[in-house]
Amino acid sequence: MSDHPVTEPSISSADAPVDVAVSPLGHLFAEERHGDRQAREAVFCTFNADLGFFERTVLGVTQATGARITVLGDARMSNPDPRAARNAGTRYVHGIAVTGNGSAFHPKLMVVAGPERVVLAIGSGNLSVGGWHLNTETWTVTTADRQRCPALVPEAAAWLRTLGRVCTITPGAVAGLHRTAETLDTLASHSQVMATGHRLVHNSEQSIITQLPSDPVEELLLHAPFHDDNAAAIHALVRRLAPGRVTLAVQSGGRTVIQPQALARVFDELAVPLKVVEDRGKAYRHGKLIEARTVAGHRWTLTGSPNLSAAALLRSVADGGNVELGVLAQPSVSLFPDGTPITLAEVPAMSITSPVASRATPSVFLVEAVRSVDGLRLTLARPPQQPVQILASPGTDYDTWNEIGTVPAGSATCLLQNVDLPGGCRVRPCWQANGIVREGPLTFVTDPVRVRARIGDGHTRHDASPGPIELLGDARLIERWLDAVQQYAAATRAVTLPRIGATGPAGVASESGTAGPRIDSDSEDWLTYSDDAKSRLGGRMFRFALGVRPTAALMMDEADPTLLAPTDRLLDERTTGLQDDDPNSVDDDTAPAGSGDANGEAPTGQEPSDGQTVDSGDDRRRLSPQERRRIRRRLWRAAHEEAPDLPAIDRLTIGTLVLVSIDLGIWDSADGDDGWAEVLATLLTVLDLGDVPTEVEASAASFAAVAIYLIRDHLPVSGRTREVIRYEAAAEKTAHLYPAADLDLIGSHSDGLHNSRGFPVDPDEVVRVISMIVQDDPLADAIEVLGTRHGDWTMHRHQGAVLHVHGAFRNPFTAAAEALDAADRTDMLAVWATNTHGGWALAVRSGQDLFHIELSRGLVMWRHYRLGRLTTATRLCRDSELASRLRVSHGPLTQPIPGATTAFLRVGLDVAHGPPDCF
Repeated sequence: MSDHPVTEPSISSADAPVDVAVSPLGHLFAEERHGDRQAREAVFCTFNADLGFFERTVLGVTQATGARITVLGDARMSNPDPRAARNAGTRYVHGIAVTGNGSAFHPKLMVVAGPERVVLAIGSGNLSVGGWHLNTETWTVTTADRQRCPALVPEAAAWLRTLGRVCTITPGAVAGLHRTAETLDTLASHSQVMATGHRLVHNSEQSIITQLPSDPVEELLLHAPFHDDNAAAIHALVRRLAPGRVTLAVQSGGRTVIQPQALARVFDELAVPLKVVEDRGKAYRHGKLIEARTVAGHRWTLTGSPNLSAAALLRSVADGGNVELGVLAQPSVSLFPDGTPITLAEVPAMSITSPVASRATPSVFLVEAVRSVDGLRLTLARPPQQPVQILASPGTDYDTWNEIGTVPAGSATCLLQNVDLPGGCRVRPCWQANGIVREGPLTFVTDPVRVRARIGDGHTRHDASPGPIELLGDARLIERWLDAVQQYAAATRAVTLPRIGATGPAGVASESGTAGPRIDSDSEDWLTYSDDAKSRLGGRMFRFALGVRPTAALMMDEADPTLLAPTDRLLDERTTGLQDDDPNSVDDDTAPAGSGDANGEAPTGQEPSDGQTVDSGDDRRRLSPQERRRIRRRLWRAAHEEAPDLPAIDRLTIGTLVLVSIDLGIWDSADGDDGWAEVLATLLTVLDLGDVPTEVEASAASFAAVAIYLIRDHLPVSGRTREVIRYEAAAEKTAHLYPAADLDLIGSHSDGLHNSRGFPVDPDEVVRVISMIVQDDPLADAIEVLGTRHGDWTMHRHQGAVLHVHGAFRNPFTAAAEALDAADRTDMLAVWATNTHGGWALAVRSGQDLFHIELSRGLVMWRHYRLGRLTTATRLCRDSELASRLRVSHGPLTQPIPGATTAFLRVGLDVAHGPPDCF
């Protein structure tokens, strides 16, 4: 049932992390008491859901684990009280399931899953006060962590993925099921999947009876609150297992739905002895049990949701069966209830008179209503045969319903444009059938932003994870933080997402082996990706990397105003869990694992280290030279050694930290191997390794834009230096990102930074620079560089590949040489330089050949140089000895050089018959 390899445990089954319980609530509270809010997803599957009970008793503690929450129940049983369910659609997804043949969606399951731990409960109780408190239920509760993971966990993940195929389910709930399955599988892949003597069974593909053990059975013990009218399920069980005898438990007071006469006929036909016991306890025994004691003396049980009915045990969902879920186990003691022996004739005949059986099944189910920017998006279980009106009850006006639109016949989905209903409002379908107006059950409007939020995603008062200024204010803290990020990423690789774009960056191969178009990332994958990132980086650093200004990140300490005040209170305040919480603490965030030091502790309240003073005016710490050097070295190592192996969001976070460190004066200068320009350039070359999610692309592009602007702004004035080559490599690696840059995000990333002339970085200037990089025009690039260096020069494109430079410089050839070097990414470029004294020079580069024509003392002089690989035109001008060695003699200097005329002709200049003022 699972692709995960299962190893035999070194411990006995009795010591395995699987427990039989009467309610999963205690295990849910135990997960909350860990206090780290590591859970990502929580799913509750049920037949009928009492949402009032859920919100009072279960919602708060589940949300406190850190999980997003999905509740999924049978559509026909869905009749929530809107006055009691005030948080559906905002704090959790309320989903419904519709089977194709009208059978029941009947599983009972609770999953709370995160990257560190999982709590999985499979049982018999519905999500109600009876199912979780008052009834006698049977639950199998499994816990898993990174050391050991029972095989039930990946098996449950596989089952969750089947639900969307066998039922029509609220799309938002399907997304929650898939996210949960992914989280379960991720934990299992990082743990030792172990056999515990338990196996999950369900009927998504085949009937449950075919999955029962086939060993010879000496005694079969049965109990369920519901039997089918003709005892078909028990008949099939006895025929398949061939027990020596059968013991059946029923409840007193006619609480077992059973037909004794049908049962008597079965046992008379099969000639198997039947013993009946009566459970006379006051509590309603809603637990289901098939227990067998084999001839060899072993014991196995089936518990969970299946009743003793054909729809539960004998049919798959495709064959008309209910959706059922159970657990096969090998307990050491019997689970069969005690009882008083009675005869079958003393058992009263009771028929199923459930609400489902007693009322007509609606022909129209509105399974989802989702708020969107365009309006209200509706999904029906199946296309209606006639138009369906949609009624809405907004706010607290629970009894008033107004028409807001119509779903046309034949369409299962519809967008009601410009209809904006907040999450939690109620809508319901209304249609005519045989001249009678029918109304379907209400559906809560879902706000997708709010139901996907986890505690800690918002800007909460107690988000104690460090921000950029705190990290850069303490050399020891940033070392621990970067070490923890690197170790966490190495131990738990985050989800690698594709991203949308025309083509990938150079050198990045697609799955087919070549660079090519990329696809968009799935929104559910992004939730997992961002959760992993917050666990490693901390909530504040995650927001900072996406473009929140450092000072703003420090000020984000108020609870998210869009969250409703929690309404949940425990029925028994003496129970552990939330008894010490208040409405504020329920929505507070703590530092995720990996966001502080290597132990995951929140770095709050730390004193400045030695040599520091604190300026309370801007909360920036002045560090000693030794500490600044220590921080520089750690950032250098993060950029050069660790970044290529980290997820994209981590690489972006390190890059943005470097920007803040520049603003805080951590670096002495941009130049040299220890300068910040080298670190930024290195990060830019690995910023996009083909794994940047679409949700991060604008932030990555905006960071890259600011970084490349700063590097370019601090380049040497002349010459093709190592810094220039490094800049060009970084620009080439990130050019494909720049179209996604956002002006506001550029402003966020450049906040507090200054250019080489001491002025604040202008976001519009950054945009102008990246526009030129994207256009990849060497002449435009040269004009930009020269204009930055020489404000008194005028430059323009004379024609084609000819650049005209004019200024007060004494030697025009020196200016022409600098212009050639400023645009040396092109093989062919000519520069015409003129000065205010009437002097002029022409220079053209063709490969390694440099041709130079100038007016000198009234004569036109021609020169030819053969440049080496590392020789620049500017260096040639400044080193007369070098120029003499590299000059190629063609006779008198006044004699035109044929190669020069050819080179100038290739860029559109005919220099054979006159000075430059002739053209």
